[in-house]
Amino acid sequence: MYGKLKIIALIGIMFCIIPYASAQSAPIVSFEPSNQNVLQGDLFTMNITVDPQGVETMGAQYYIYFDNTMLNATQQIEGTFLSYDGANTLIMPNRFNNTIGLIEYGETRIGVTNGVTSPGVLATITFLAKEPGTVNLDMSDVVLSDPEANEIPGVIVTSATVNISETHFDISGYVNYDNGDPVLGPDVTVTNLNTSEIFIAQVNDSSNYYLISTNFAHISSDHVLRFDASDDFRNSSSFDYTVTHVEMDYEGFVQNITLIIPDTSPPVITNIIADDITKDSATITWDTDEISESLVKYGISPGDYTQTVYDPENSLHHSIDLTGLALDTTYYYVVNSTDASSNSAESIEYQFTTFPEIIVMIDDAVAMTGNNAITSLMISNITNVGTVDISLTYNQSVVQVIDVTNSDFDFMDADIDNMNGITRIGAFQTSSGGLNGNVTVANITLLAAGSGGEFTGLELTINELKEASSEEISIFAGVRNGTFTIWETTPPLILNPTAEPSSIPEDTDLDPKWGETAYLSVTITDECGVDNVIINLSSIGGVSDQIMTRIPDTDIWTVTVNASTGSAAILNDSYQPHYLTIYATDTFGNVNSSVGIPLTVMLNGDVSGNGEVTLYDATYLANHILNKPGFETMNPQVAEVSGNSAVSFYDAMYLSKYILAEPGFGVLH
Repeated sequence: MYGKLKIIALIGIMFCIIPYASAQSAPIVSFEPSNQNVLQGDLFTMNITVDPQGVETMGAQYYIYFDNTMLNATQQIEGTFLSYDGANTLIMPNRFNNTIGLIEYGETRIGVTNGVTSPGVLATITFLAKEPGTVNLDMSDVVLSDPEANEIPGVIVTSATVNISETHFDISGYVNYDNGDPVLGPDVTVTNLNTSEIFIAQVNDSSNYYLISTNFAHISSDHVLRFDASDDFRNSSSFDYTVTHVEMDYEGFVQNITLIIPDTSPPVITNIIADDITKDSATITWDTDEISESLVKYGISPGDYTQTVYDPENSLHHSIDLTGLALDTTYYYVVNSTDASSNSAESIEYQFTTFPEIIVMIDDAVAMTGNNAITSLMISNITNVGTVDISLTYNQSVVQVIDVTNSDFDFMDADIDNMNGITRIGAFQTSSGGLNGNVTVANITLLAAGSGGEFTGLELTINELKEASSEEISIFAGVRNGTFTIWETTPPLILNPTAEPSSIPEDTDLDPKWGETAYLSVTITDECGVDNVIINLSSIGGVSDQIMTRIPDTDIWTVTVNASTGSAAILNDSYQPHYLTIYATDTFGNVNSSVGIPLTVMLNGDVSGNGEVTLYDATYLANHILNKPGFETMNPQVAEVSGNSAVSFYDAMYLSKYILAEPGFGVLH
């Protein structure tokens, strides 16, 4: 009665239930179809139909009971019976409970006053066939109501049966290690990711075979299955698999499983070679017994690898190019390979040396006007050269090519064009094998055609430089040009020899101060360039080959000197200038030694030469020395003793008695 009252309450009208008198036939509520044959795992539908038999029907409700171990309801949707004429309906309730095997449904027309008299589908229910056998669908508590909310009496209700045929779905296969060995008694589980169901395989400890037996109720087409397999040593494998329609038709499939044995062994490295070495590159190759990555670590000191080159591609035969290397340099390197299991192996240290730069060069040459000079056209640090084609250009008014001879190549010829200042030289090997090392392309005889001091560049152009091989591989090389200069014999010109100051006292303690140094300078010019300038200081107790230095961006050469200890012994007259001879040499070796710089070195202290500083010496110093150029700024507490701003006789006496007689002042310094 509770269900009946509920449907009446939902439509909002409360009437007393009174007997229904009609001459019409009783309405029928039934299943369509009433008997259905399905397969285990099938989804199928059943319609709940109502035939009012002409009685106006405003609302309907029912309960359906079923065996939930054999069936599950998955969906219940309204039909068109109560809304066939466009009327709105209110559904309450519409639910199913597979735990207890119960389906509930209620629906009524709203917004209209008339009922339905034509038959139709009240609702459609979808079921899942779970287990084989015959299951009954029992409908109860069926209530139909008329427009006045009265229960229509005598409703005929029919039940239905579903015959479920058994199905099978088997998943089987073998479990092996990646080396082919069987995995005995493996642990295999399969999870249906669509339903979250887990299936545990049947296995045998003496076999690597597994079997999972289920049915269509648990696996369907397009379901995704997660396979998990392992052994007793924690080696495992996991992957997903999607079930196909064909496999459903065949009621199963075979899936073999492979367990990967962890690799703990590093690659074995062999055949390490540094190949294709050039002046700035090399290729390092090696082999491994399993596919692995490639890494070279290298540097210019043993054990100190500051550079790396890495190739992530897995390979058995490894090759790494090293580029941007320094010329003629020894490199130390190790190779490293890491396999897919992160096992790494590294070699011992090896080394290789890059080649010096290959240079095509011509030597400088010098000759007097009208004379010849021979220069060599060379290739340095070459390997396997077979063909050479080189052009030499020059200023033909300065130099001309007379002859080209003496090549290391089997054949050499030259096309001399002095009219345009170009000579083209070609050479090649006719025998097998090329030339190596430092190779002479030709000796070239040059004639000095211009005037002394003129020069011209001897400029090279490499037209062709190839290996002595069938491939004739081009060789890349640098060029070092030369210069041809016509010798001239005019020595440098020396001007303005000066000494500042022009007089200095003898330096007795080799600690120059108080005017004991002089700045010497001279101007030297030469059209062909000054090579060096030296000055002879032996006349003042110095060296005979004192080097003078050039002031940048000028023609002035300078040196600062002081009079050396012992100069008094070689000076006959301390008040006569001594000429310090200049030796100016140009780039051709022409020397001008005709000019000297005058410098006076004065004796200090013992003027009389009797071995001690006397009153006479002090007086002489005051009158003749202390007021000489270079002594004007002599420290006052040393020379101008009286403090009257002039060096007087009193001052000289004081110097003699208290200063010059002190240790270190036996001679004024």
